[in-house]
Amino acid sequence: MEKESVYNLALKCAERQLTSMEFSNLYKEFFNEKFPSLIQEEEEDTTTTANINEVKKASDLVDTPSNNTAATADTTHLHEALDIFCSDFVKILNLEKPLILADYIVEVLLVNYNSDMIKCFLPKLNSVRNSLLLAHFFSKSCSFFAKLSDTLIIDQVRKDLGNVIVPNILSLDMNSMNKELIAIVSKLLQTTLKLSPSPILLTSASCKNGSFTLLNQLSQTNKLLFKRVSQTFEEKLHFKDTKPFLNKDSTNEFVGSPSLTSPQYIPSPLSSTKPPGSVNSAAKYKDMKLLRYYKNIWLNNKIINWEISNPDFLSKYSAITSSIFQESFNSVQNLDQLLTDLIETSFTCFAQFVSNKQYHQANSNLTLLERKWVIFITKHLPLLILENSSRSPRVVTNALDNIDEKVVKAIRIYFTEKDDNKTNNEDLFDDYPSTSLDIRHDFIKGLIMLNLQPASVINNYLREDQMIDTSILPTSDDLVVRNLQGIQEVVHNTNSFIISSLDTLELESITESITHDSSNGLFQVLHNFESVAPTKQREIVKAFLSIFEDAIKELNYNRIAKICALLFFNFSHSLTTILSFSSPAALMKTLIKFVDLSRNGRNGSNGNDESSEYETINISLSFSWAILLIINLTQTYGISVVDVALKYPELSIKNSFIINFISNLPNVSDKYYLEESNVNDSDMLTKSHNTVQSWLCDLFVNGSITDQLIQNIETRQLANLIPFIVKQVLLSVEIGVLTDISSLIGGFEYFLQPLLLVGLIKTFYWLEQFLSCVKNDTISEDILQGIFNLLNTLFNPVTLNEDSKAFHTAVLRLNAIPLLKVLRKFRVQSQSNYGIYSSDAQGDPNLEPLIAKLVAVLNVSPVYDVDPRIINSENDYSRKQLGYGKFLILNENPINKIMTNQINSFWSLHSSTYYNLDYLFELIELVTPKSFLFDVLKTLEYKLATYGVPGSENKRGSLDSEHVFDYFFYFLVLYDVKTAEEASQLIEYMENDAKKSKGDVDIKGEDLHEKNDSAEVRQETQPKAEATQDDDFDMLFGENDTSTQAYEEEEENEDNDGNNRTNNVPMIKAEETPSKTNKISILKRHSFAVLLHERKLLNDLALENGEITKTENEKFISYHDKYLCMLKTCVF
Repeated sequence: MEKESVYNLALKCAERQLTSMEFSNLYKEFFNEKFPSLIQEEEEDTTTTANINEVKKASDLVDTPSNNTAATADTTHLHEALDIFCSDFVKILNLEKPLILADYIVEVLLVNYNSDMIKCFLPKLNSVRNSLLLAHFFSKSCSFFAKLSDTLIIDQVRKDLGNVIVPNILSLDMNSMNKELIAIVSKLLQTTLKLSPSPILLTSASCKNGSFTLLNQLSQTNKLLFKRVSQTFEEKLHFKDTKPFLNKDSTNEFVGSPSLTSPQYIPSPLSSTKPPGSVNSAAKYKDMKLLRYYKNIWLNNKIINWEISNPDFLSKYSAITSSIFQESFNSVQNLDQLLTDLIETSFTCFAQFVSNKQYHQANSNLTLLERKWVIFITKHLPLLILENSSRSPRVVTNALDNIDEKVVKAIRIYFTEKDDNKTNNEDLFDDYPSTSLDIRHDFIKGLIMLNLQPASVINNYLREDQMIDTSILPTSDDLVVRNLQGIQEVVHNTNSFIISSLDTLELESITESITHDSSNGLFQVLHNFESVAPTKQREIVKAFLSIFEDAIKELNYNRIAKICALLFFNFSHSLTTILSFSSPAALMKTLIKFVDLSRNGRNGSNGNDESSEYETINISLSFSWAILLIINLTQTYGISVVDVALKYPELSIKNSFIINFISNLPNVSDKYYLEESNVNDSDMLTKSHNTVQSWLCDLFVNGSITDQLIQNIETRQLANLIPFIVKQVLLSVEIGVLTDISSLIGGFEYFLQPLLLVGLIKTFYWLEQFLSCVKNDTISEDILQGIFNLLNTLFNPVTLNEDSKAFHTAVLRLNAIPLLKVLRKFRVQSQSNYGIYSSDAQGDPNLEPLIAKLVAVLNVSPVYDVDPRIINSENDYSRKQLGYGKFLILNENPINKIMTNQINSFWSLHSSTYYNLDYLFELIELVTPKSFLFDVLKTLEYKLATYGVPGSENKRGSLDSEHVFDYFFYFLVLYDVKTAEEASQLIEYMENDAKKSKGDVDIKGEDLHEKNDSAEVRQETQPKAEATQDDDFDMLFGENDTSTQAYEEEEENEDNDGNNRTNNVPMIKAEETPSKTNKISILKRHSFAVLLHERKLLNDLALENGEITKTENEKFISYHDKYLCMLKTCVF
């Protein structure tokens, strides 16, 4: 035993592959046998430490030299033993042995936290030369601190941070570390410092030097991590007589942007090293900046508004330059050069989009706009090149050569972090350089499939990222499927292929086949839609939608239901891609027409005929699936049923079932009416009452529903009747009127029958508000369990009809996120036990199946604008609260800070908006267009009058000020207008100066005067010196943050989410069809154009009455005219 050591023990355990916990147990036994005398001393020392306050008080009164000498001797013996062990640990880390040896050391030092041993061990780390084991040791240590929840250990760690842990780590030889170790040590320091509630004061010069060396090394290898670590150091580390890390430079606040259409920087004619140029020269430079900005906004709006498949897309893009430059300009001369310019611009805009998410919208998740950008670059750009270029390979290679390196780096970093976050295992090796594929690889693969580039080009341009085996890359656009025998076949006739696949597709297998291979060809194609060549994607979309329209004309209900189901689930982003190749409004029109104009058809069928019964189910399912798809298009893609109905004359707004239904999704009335448009008819009221009584009796008394009851009610009436019944039952259970839950379960099971499934739509939306009220009310546990039992009948039925399975999954997906949020609130927080990691919350057996079911259905196919942690496996130790909103706008910054950032972006003439457009659109909806407009106008007026234009020689020149307003009004116009047709209608509307009475203007009189506007001037006493970003960010975007971005928060308050998921679609009931003259003002009722024009008309009336001055009126007219001018010159 005397010859044994921890070193030998660790090697033997590693050879036998024992776990770190098993090693820890053996280590404790070894320690007890090796140093039995120290055990007693350590226990006595522990007792003394526990009473340290009393001992200290006594020592102030009585000096006991003998006791001090004994204590010193004991401490010396202990330290000698610890020194032996720590020397063994260092020997272990210097071995070329399995990584589990480092796990053993972490287990002894940290999991069984030993402050004395840590103090002895850390200074010895400088003698470790094996960087691999050392890196793994630091990585596991960081993982431990990141997951640490034991309060006793946290308290001890906090005591050791300032005098043991941080000083020893900063005293390591940073210059000898490789970049991987630098990243890991940085992450370890960042994680441990976040445990400290207050800043740590360090006095050692070596610590100060080590921190600066570490940051300097990190800034050269990992820019994103450098920003986060330097911010943490700034907050948590204070050095005696030392200035902060990040010195703010007010002279470098505004830097010119690099070219958006070329990577080369455009030198300003206003350079300080040369005499000021002419006014025309300055104007041209400003126009170049405006051109880059305009292309960015224009491309984003085209992608947002589904306009990228228009045949005139490229010609409209080429017209942007001539619309900006009023004088002659050496514009693109041929299509090849134009396509090269478009490729460069697209990648630069996408890099700005993803970097905005990294730097400005840190809590953004996979957004719909991001997916649209990916589809545009990987599918639509190759098609534009195929159909418009000379087929010269140089079109693409020139563009790839010209893309700025900062653009490439931003894209690479984003996709690397995105791939790493999918596993998010708290491992510091996530910060290693990654070879993840990104959007550039997919773009080139699309070109190879269209024979626009040889397969070898992907490695020629992307060899720094990852070498790809080009032999496996498809070099044709053939559509290949696998038949029943497992043999791959090429599809030659797309239309026939889709029809035959639809006819053989079983509806119930749509969701069941996800976990295993399906022999259905169309199902295979949609599940791998991202890998289909762009030409075949477009061909499939055209055939698919044509077959759908024919099915509706022919009333092929079976085919209608299958197509709606396949589109609804959006497998492999297929629905999003289909919408990008077609008109979403046209698809919505087809669906609205089918739902509103189709009749039930049930009364004419013979209930005894088996084929008629089958047809009845198909009719009901097709109607129900169409409603689901309409809600999905509205909820996920923002396609308004009201706007579509206004756009197409053949659709009626008055008495539209689908418009009324969607407008009241979460609302279930306390009274049921068979005909809501005729609520004053006494006969209809009597019939409605009898219908409810009959259904309640059959469901909960007789235990079966008669055929006559089913045949005497339409599917659209069931859509409101079943939610009404569910509401009455659950409210009765809540107040204790109904206590026998078993008698209710049978009735609830009937709601899962194919003919009644339509009633679940409103039911699952209403359940969100019902459960929220139940959570806030004080009810007994028995009643709560009864409610959960009933809900499990709907969520997790024991048996489910084959025809109901896919629909049941789909209807649960619609409102799953809000339901998850409220159901998780019912979980009971658990107390952590000492030394044992337990989950943050626990749910009862009836609650957890509800949550698990919702998570499962969300994982069936892609979802957008959702925190991935919501639909991944439960993370028990997540450091941030889950965010259930589309954009967590107010979680990181207050609204004033957000508005200031964007206003400063307009003011500083940046090449892109500070926030991405999808985020900005949500922000505008949050603050209202009126507040946004007048807030920005008043603030820009103040900034221009006080400070002028940043970076301009003539800071207060009128020309420069006009450029600022050009930036802002281009944004307003492109926010409002989607097509050239809308633009012409708005021009006609705004040029109509017919006087209106005050009653005709939709703006309240008290809001007339600008001095009474709610807009707040976002001003400062002087331009703020902002934090300088890293050089890569500046080079790419040509700008620093317009204001200091909020530091990374560890906790997000979901209640502050400014745009939490809600289902309250604005209720719009048109009593009569709008006339042609005012249709555009109704269609654009939330636009800045209508807002400006209505305010102008009101100002004209106010001027006549002497309520405002002529100067005030003329200033606002100038804004109105500026918008109108932009409306006429913009390219749509």
